[in-house]
Amino acid sequence: MTETTREKVTDAGTRVTYFQPFYNLQNDTLQGHEALVRHALPDGSIEAPGRLLAAAEAAGEMHAVDLRTLDDALTFQARFAAAHPDHHTIVSVNFSWDIVSSPLLVTEVLGALRRHRVSGDRLLIDVTAAIFRRLLDGDPKAFIRLGALQAEEVTLCLDRFTAADIDLLPSASAVPVDIIKLHPALVAGADRSTLTTIAAAVQDTGLPVLAAGVESDAGLDLARELGFEWTQGFHLGEPVGPDGALGGPLALRER
Repeated sequence: MTETTREKVTDAGTRVTYFQPFYNLQNDTLQGHEALVRHALPDGSIEAPGRLLAAAEAAGEMHAVDLRTLDDALTFQARFAAAHPDHHTIVSVNFSWDIVSSPLLVTEVLGALRRHRVSGDRLLIDVTAAIFRRLLDGDPKAFIRLGALQAEEVTLCLDRFTAADIDLLPSASAVPVDIIKLHPALVAGADRSTLTTIAAAVQDTGLPVLAAGVESDAGLDLARELGFEWTQGFHLGEPVGPDGALGGPLALRER
């Protein structure tokens, strides 16, 4: 694991960045990787980042955590592009309210892209539906900043989308959002009725959909049946360190 993916958090562990693949269902090839914060414990085990991120949020450190994760993600993306020059992929980074609402958002993201010599079209920013709704209600200027990033070909994803968020679609189309990512519990639970409703609503807008939470062949088949464009889930690839992700399969058939 490279030094850029490991950072001291407390005496009880370290922050690491793992990468999970997602695939394009239209051609069954690797679309990219999502950068995910994880907590590495002294015994070598890796746990979900809930406690770590809760502590960072309470300390007002989420902006800094997002920037460090972005740095890790772009370090990985530059390595992946060098190792696979004929395979165009993107890296996805989840952004918290703290960084999305910051006036420094554009400067910091574009600066990171330049520092790593990664083009904007290789970066996807995930903003949850909850944060998107909060921006609509309290920080409309944030969409000007996000638009400035899109002008540099950065992709904007509306993440953790559920049926309760269908009312956001007109605003998402106007911003514009580039892709919708479903809440993983929907696909993992094979909630066909809800997924069909969402598919019809989203596809009426012309926005592509990433079906997160694919945990079985049945989930993958459902994603195909409903016409979702991208897919992600433990069944297709678990989050791993950058070295492991670098050598992962470039197509679904290679899993």
